[in-house]
Amino acid sequence: MNERRAPAENRALVSVVIVTYEPDLTMLEDCLKSVGLSDYRPLQVVVVDNGSTRPGVEETINEALRRHQEVSVTVSRQTKNLGYATATNVGVDLTTGEFLLLLNPDARLEADTIRLLVDAARRRPQAAGFAPKVILADPGLVIDSVGLVLHHGGQAHQRGLGQVDLGQYDLEEPVAGLCFAAALIRRNAWTRVGALDTSYFMFYEDVDWSFRAQVTGETFWSIPKAKVFHVHSASTRHLGTGFKTRLIQRNLIWTGVKNLESRGAARVLVRRTAANLRRLGQPRQAVPSATALIEAWAGLPAVLRSRRGIQARRRRADRAYLGGHGEATFFDAENYQSQISVVHLTTVLRRLYAVSPDPALERTLLRVISAENTGLARDHARVAEMVRGGGMKISPALDWFLGQLENP
Repeated sequence: MNERRAPAENRALVSVVIVTYEPDLTMLEDCLKSVGLSDYRPLQVVVVDNGSTRPGVEETINEALRRHQEVSVTVSRQTKNLGYATATNVGVDLTTGEFLLLLNPDARLEADTIRLLVDAARRRPQAAGFAPKVILADPGLVIDSVGLVLHHGGQAHQRGLGQVDLGQYDLEEPVAGLCFAAALIRRNAWTRVGALDTSYFMFYEDVDWSFRAQVTGETFWSIPKAKVFHVHSASTRHLGTGFKTRLIQRNLIWTGVKNLESRGAARVLVRRTAANLRRLGQPRQAVPSATALIEAWAGLPAVLRSRRGIQARRRRADRAYLGGHGEATFFDAENYQSQISVVHLTTVLRRLYAVSPDPALERTLLRVISAENTGLARDHARVAEMVRGGGMKISPALDWFLGQLENP
């Protein structure tokens, strides 16, 4: 049956904001083409390039969208790298849409992604933002994120990161935060929460923004039918571990101190300071950890000023949105790939059964849990055989996962 859709002139404008810095031109072209091929209109695209010196960036942008004349395109070229936070704010300020779609240049939309997100926004008018199901582009069967989980320590993780996608996240659910690799946000919510904190430069901006939104009473939902394919950390893999450690550790401290209630904020400051002090004895970690601490403590006066404003607007206790029990991740952050194990399989099957009970799935799950409890799970090939013979449907994703178990 054909779906009835509102004419484009009656739909809300969606503004797509993409920040680039020395991008992989093939990935950028794929990203922009996917936006242009979206079945949703009207669209506005703003690309903020952070002073890339690599030739061909602007040509790639123009060529990718050349055949989609109905899409408004603005390219804002910066003379230096402003950092992700500042560049995103610049991009948002150039937009006019009712909705903002923040999108990484190493991400690719399906044709219906934007439409499904906007439809969800219409169904849930009180929600501030929406998280699509983001899939790791390689192999295309593993979850990158379905929103964020926020923790008492001021940190966050991507829901489902590294989990094989068997449909365990296919229900629309409230989520604590948004991963800005791909996220739809109402403009009025962006205005209420405020722009990204430019002192962060990069890393944790989406975590901090999500914390601020939660504190002031905003809500987010996952929209798993809306899919995005993403090359995890493609834009930052070239950065040294020391650079990442410094910014992540510094920004984590600032995020906890700014946004958590008093006891939690103090705990984050003490514990993260102690953790970084311990790393001073590790040769590879000493300099970035020391730098992170110096910058974190030097920035505390400004952070505390921000904290006063955030806490004055508090509408929700931390316990209402922190935690995320059972949302395990299975991801090797050094090699950027899923960690294959029987525990991984059991975790995914448990969640799948919770959202979609099925007798064959139940039997299979019980057999795998029994194997895990008796030590038989050490024989991965045998566990894979149990699943294949258990009667449940073997999807392409599950077949791939079992193949990884059988041939590690």
